[in-house]
Amino acid sequence: MKGIILAAGKGTRLRPWTNTTPKPLLELGGKPILSYILEGFSSAGVDDLHLVVGYLGGQVKDYYGDSFGGMKITYYEQKEQLGTAHALLLAEESLKGGTFMMSWGDILCEQENYPALRGFHESNCFKATITLNEVDDPYAGAAVYVKDGRVERIIEKPPKGVSTTKWNNRGIFMFEPVIFDEVHSLEISPRGEYELPQAIGKMIEKGIPVGGMPIAGFNSDIGTIEEFHEYEDYLKKKTAG
Repeated sequence: MKGIILAAGKGTRLRPWTNTTPKPLLELGGKPILSYILEGFSSAGVDDLHLVVGYLGGQVKDYYGDSFGGMKITYYEQKEQLGTAHALLLAEESLKGGTFMMSWGDILCEQENYPALRGFHESNCFKATITLNEVDDPYAGAAVYVKDGRVERIIEKPPKGVSTTKWNNRGIFMFEPVIFDEVHSLEISPRGEYELPQAIGKMIEKGIPVGGMPIAGFNSDIGTIEEFHEYEDYLKKKTAG
Protein backbone atom coordinates (compact mmCIF):
# COMPACT_ATOMS: atom_id res chain seq x y z
CA MET A 1 0.00 0.00 0.00
CA LYS A 2 1.08 3.56 -0.67
CA GLY A 3 1.22 6.44 1.79
CA ILE A 4 2.01 10.13 1.87
CA ILE A 5 3.17 12.38 4.71
CA LEU A 6 3.04 16.17 4.41
CA ALA A 7 6.08 17.57 6.23
CA ALA A 8 6.84 20.86 4.48
CA GLY A 9 5.85 23.34 7.20
CA LYS A 10 8.19 25.79 8.90
CA GLY A 11 7.17 25.01 12.49
CA THR A 12 7.11 28.70 13.39
CA ARG A 13 5.50 28.11 16.78
CA LEU A 14 8.45 25.92 17.77
CA ARG A 15 11.08 28.59 17.26
CA PRO A 16 13.92 28.97 18.14
CA TRP A 17 14.27 25.17 17.85
CA THR A 18 13.19 25.20 14.21
CA ASN A 19 15.49 28.04 13.20
CA THR A 20 18.10 25.48 12.13
CA THR A 21 16.27 22.14 12.40
CA PRO A 22 13.10 21.22 10.47
CA LYS A 23 10.18 20.31 12.71
CA PRO A 24 10.05 16.64 11.54
CA LEU A 25 13.59 16.11 12.85
CA LEU A 26 13.08 17.59 16.33
CA GLU A 27 13.95 14.80 18.75
CA LEU A 28 11.22 13.62 21.06
CA GLY A 29 11.84 10.70 23.39
CA GLY A 30 15.14 9.93 21.70
CA LYS A 31 14.09 10.02 18.05
CA PRO A 32 12.70 12.50 15.50
CA ILE A 33 8.99 13.33 15.46
CA LEU A 34 8.70 12.00 11.92
CA SER A 35 10.06 8.57 12.88
CA TYR A 36 6.98 7.88 15.03
CA ILE A 37 4.73 8.52 12.02
CA LEU A 38 6.89 6.44 9.71
CA GLU A 39 6.72 3.54 12.16
CA GLY A 40 2.95 3.87 12.24
CA PHE A 41 2.68 3.78 8.46
CA SER A 42 4.93 0.74 8.29
CA SER A 43 2.81 -1.06 10.90
CA ALA A 44 -0.27 -0.50 8.71
CA GLY A 45 1.35 -2.18 5.73
CA VAL A 46 2.57 0.85 3.81
CA ASP A 47 5.57 -0.12 1.70
CA ASP A 48 5.71 2.77 -0.79
CA LEU A 49 5.98 6.12 1.00
CA HIS A 50 5.83 9.61 -0.49
CA LEU A 51 7.23 12.38 1.66
CA VAL A 52 6.55 16.05 0.92
CA VAL A 53 9.22 18.33 2.34
CA GLY A 54 9.84 22.05 2.16
CA TYR A 55 11.56 24.14 4.82
CA LEU A 56 15.06 22.69 5.45
CA GLY A 57 13.88 19.62 3.56
CA GLY A 58 17.41 18.65 2.59
CA GLN A 59 18.07 17.68 6.19
CA VAL A 60 15.10 15.31 6.13
CA LYS A 61 16.33 13.68 2.92
CA ASP A 62 19.83 13.28 4.30
CA TYR A 63 18.54 11.75 7.54
CA TYR A 64 16.20 9.12 6.10
CA GLY A 65 17.63 8.45 2.66
CA ASP A 66 15.56 6.29 0.34
CA SER A 67 14.03 3.82 2.81
CA PHE A 68 12.71 3.33 6.34
CA GLY A 69 11.29 0.24 8.03
CA GLY A 70 10.87 -1.64 4.77
CA MET A 71 9.26 1.33 3.02
CA LYS A 72 10.69 2.87 -0.13
CA ILE A 73 10.73 6.69 0.22
CA THR A 74 10.16 9.13 -2.64
CA TYR A 75 10.56 12.84 -1.89
CA TYR A 76 8.68 15.84 -3.24
CA GLU A 77 9.49 19.47 -2.56
CA GLN A 78 6.68 21.93 -1.92
CA LYS A 79 8.42 25.12 -2.94
CA GLU A 80 5.49 27.39 -2.06
CA GLN A 81 3.25 27.02 0.99
CA LEU A 82 0.03 26.65 -1.00
CA GLY A 83 -1.78 24.29 1.33
CA THR A 84 -2.33 20.62 2.07
CA ALA A 85 -4.31 19.87 -1.10
CA HIS A 86 -1.55 21.39 -3.21
CA ALA A 87 1.01 19.22 -1.39
CA LEU A 88 -1.05 16.09 -2.07
CA LEU A 89 -1.17 16.85 -5.79
CA LEU A 90 2.61 16.70 -5.98
CA ALA A 91 2.35 12.91 -5.67
CA GLU A 92 -0.89 12.43 -7.61
CA GLU A 93 0.57 10.39 -10.46
CA SER A 94 1.84 7.75 -8.06
CA LEU A 95 -1.09 7.74 -5.64
CA LYS A 96 -4.10 7.84 -7.96
CA GLY A 97 -3.94 4.13 -8.72
CA GLY A 98 -5.44 2.88 -5.46
CA THR A 99 -6.04 3.24 -1.73
CA PHE A 100 -3.47 5.26 0.22
CA MET A 101 -2.82 6.49 3.77
CA MET A 102 -2.00 10.12 4.51
CA SER A 103 -0.90 12.16 7.53
CA TRP A 104 0.16 15.62 8.43
CA GLY A 105 3.83 15.49 9.38
CA ASP A 106 3.41 16.40 13.04
CA ILE A 107 0.57 14.19 14.34
CA LEU A 108 1.65 11.75 17.04
CA CYS A 109 -0.52 8.96 18.42
CA GLU A 110 -0.31 5.36 19.52
CA GLN A 111 0.98 3.10 16.75
CA GLU A 112 -2.06 0.83 16.97
CA ASN A 113 -4.18 3.55 15.38
CA TYR A 114 -2.59 3.17 11.94
CA PRO A 115 -3.55 -0.46 11.23
CA ALA A 116 -6.88 0.22 12.96
CA LEU A 117 -7.55 3.09 10.55
CA ARG A 118 -6.80 0.93 7.54
CA GLY A 119 -9.09 -1.82 8.81
CA PHE A 120 -11.91 0.63 9.61
CA HIS A 121 -11.68 2.21 6.16
CA GLU A 122 -11.57 -1.02 4.21
CA SER A 123 -14.23 -2.90 6.18
CA ASN A 124 -16.76 -0.07 5.76
CA CYS A 125 -16.01 0.60 2.07
CA PHE A 126 -15.58 4.32 2.62
CA LYS A 127 -14.09 6.49 -0.12
CA ALA A 128 -12.29 8.56 2.50
CA THR A 129 -11.79 8.13 6.24
CA ILE A 130 -10.59 10.78 8.67
CA THR A 131 -9.40 10.34 12.23
CA LEU A 132 -11.03 12.20 15.10
CA ASN A 133 -9.89 13.52 18.46
CA GLU A 134 -12.18 14.90 21.13
CA VAL A 135 -11.70 18.52 22.22
CA ASP A 136 -13.66 21.03 24.28
CA ASP A 137 -14.23 23.22 21.23
CA PRO A 138 -12.90 22.46 17.71
CA TYR A 139 -12.64 26.13 16.73
CA ALA A 140 -8.88 25.88 16.15
CA GLY A 141 -9.16 22.91 13.77
CA ALA A 142 -12.12 21.41 11.94
CA ALA A 143 -15.43 20.56 13.60
CA VAL A 144 -16.57 17.11 12.47
CA TYR A 145 -20.17 15.93 12.78
CA VAL A 146 -20.45 12.13 12.76
CA LYS A 147 -23.33 9.66 12.93
CA ASP A 148 -22.80 5.89 13.15
CA GLY A 149 -19.22 6.21 11.97
CA ARG A 150 -20.05 8.28 8.88
CA VAL A 151 -19.11 11.95 8.61
CA GLU A 152 -22.08 14.22 7.89
CA ARG A 153 -20.36 17.62 7.96
CA ILE A 154 -16.94 19.22 8.36
CA ILE A 155 -16.62 22.90 9.27
CA GLU A 156 -13.08 24.23 8.98
CA LYS A 157 -12.08 26.59 11.83
CA PRO A 158 -15.60 27.45 13.05
CA PRO A 159 -16.08 30.50 15.30
CA LYS A 160 -15.32 29.81 18.93
CA GLY A 161 -18.27 28.62 20.98
CA VAL A 162 -20.67 27.75 18.14
CA SER A 163 -19.90 24.07 17.47
CA THR A 164 -22.27 21.43 18.78
CA THR A 165 -19.71 18.65 18.26
CA LYS A 166 -16.52 17.97 20.16
CA TRP A 167 -14.93 15.97 17.36
CA ASN A 168 -11.95 17.53 15.63
CA ASN A 169 -10.15 16.40 12.47
CA ARG A 170 -6.95 14.80 13.83
CA GLY A 171 -5.04 14.74 10.54
CA ILE A 172 -4.50 11.07 9.61
CA PHE A 173 -6.50 9.78 6.64
CA MET A 174 -7.29 6.95 4.25
CA PHE A 175 -8.29 7.85 0.69
CA GLU A 176 -9.51 6.30 -2.51
CA PRO A 177 -8.46 8.02 -5.77
CA VAL A 178 -11.77 9.92 -6.02
CA ILE A 179 -10.26 12.49 -3.63
CA PHE A 180 -8.25 13.86 -6.56
CA ASP A 181 -11.42 14.77 -8.46
CA GLU A 182 -12.42 17.06 -5.60
CA VAL A 183 -8.93 18.46 -5.05
CA HIS A 184 -8.72 19.55 -8.68
CA SER A 185 -11.99 21.49 -8.34
CA LEU A 186 -10.89 23.45 -5.26
CA GLU A 187 -10.71 27.22 -5.21
CA ILE A 188 -8.10 29.00 -3.14
CA SER A 189 -9.19 29.65 0.46
CA PRO A 190 -9.25 33.00 2.28
CA ARG A 191 -5.89 31.97 3.76
CA GLY A 192 -4.43 31.79 0.27
CA GLU A 193 -4.18 27.99 0.27
CA TYR A 194 -5.76 24.93 -1.33
CA GLU A 195 -7.02 23.05 1.70
CA LEU A 196 -7.68 19.31 1.79
CA PRO A 197 -10.57 19.44 4.31
CA GLN A 198 -12.52 21.49 1.74
CA ALA A 199 -12.14 18.64 -0.76
CA ILE A 200 -13.39 16.14 1.83
CA GLY A 201 -16.33 18.46 2.49
CA LYS A 202 -17.21 18.39 -1.21
CA MET A 203 -17.25 14.60 -1.13
CA ILE A 204 -19.69 14.67 1.79
CA GLU A 205 -21.96 17.18 0.01
CA LYS A 206 -22.15 14.82 -2.97
CA GLY A 207 -23.12 11.89 -0.76
CA ILE A 208 -19.82 10.08 -1.21
CA PRO A 209 -19.29 7.98 1.93
CA VAL A 210 -16.67 9.43 4.30
CA GLY A 211 -15.88 7.69 7.57
CA GLY A 212 -14.75 9.09 10.90
CA MET A 213 -12.64 6.99 13.32
CA PRO A 214 -11.81 8.22 16.84
CA ILE A 215 -8.12 8.07 17.74
CA ALA A 216 -7.31 5.83 20.70
CA GLY A 217 -4.94 6.98 23.42
CA PHE A 218 -2.94 10.16 23.93
CA ASN A 219 -2.33 12.19 20.77
CA SER A 220 -1.02 15.60 19.78
CA ASP A 221 -0.05 17.74 16.80
CA ILE A 222 3.08 19.02 18.62
CA GLY A 223 2.25 22.53 17.47
CA THR A 224 3.83 24.44 20.33
CA ILE A 225 6.74 24.06 22.75
CA GLU A 226 4.21 23.38 25.51
CA GLU A 227 2.62 20.53 23.52
CA PHE A 228 6.08 19.18 22.74
CA HIS A 229 6.88 18.95 26.46
CA GLU A 230 3.46 17.42 27.20
CA TYR A 231 4.08 14.60 24.75
CA GLU A 232 7.62 14.22 26.03
CA ASP A 233 6.29 13.76 29.55
CA TYR A 234 3.74 11.25 28.27
CA LEU A 235 6.48 9.18 26.62
CA LYS A 236 8.59 9.23 29.78
CA LYS A 237 5.68 7.96 31.88
CA LYS A 238 4.84 5.32 29.28
CA THR A 239 8.45 4.10 29.21
CA ALA A 240 8.60 4.03 32.99
CA GLY A 241 5.55 1.79 33.00
